[in-house]
Amino acid sequence: MSATGEWTLHYSWGNSTNFALTPVSLKSNGSFTGPEPGAWRQQDGTILLSFDGGPAKYGGRVDANVASGAMTTFSGLAGSWYMLKQTGDSVAQATQSFPNAAGGES
Repeated sequence: MSATGEWTLHYSWGNSTNFALTPVSLKSNGSFTGPEPGAWRQQDGTILLSFDGGPAKYGGRVDANVASGAMTTFSGLAGSWYMLKQTGDSVAQATQSFPNAAGGES
């Protein structure tokens, strides 16, 4: 099953239980759009996301309408994330935080 579609990415840098969120649209050509565009790949149950505007790399598992894993900038920032696939009328509300989802400044 392909992960293409509309998702809400919840991410938390550091050892925090506070998650920021941002909408992400995974395209069939391997790109994604949202406040920070990038590229994504899926193989079996593994998903990888890489932002164009920052050093953050996200890796994890995807199963139907949910994905989760860990992310890092490989230069000091690390954290955890999960994504929920949007269905029907559900819409993500983006929040600003530092650092942003791409691992850079907001």
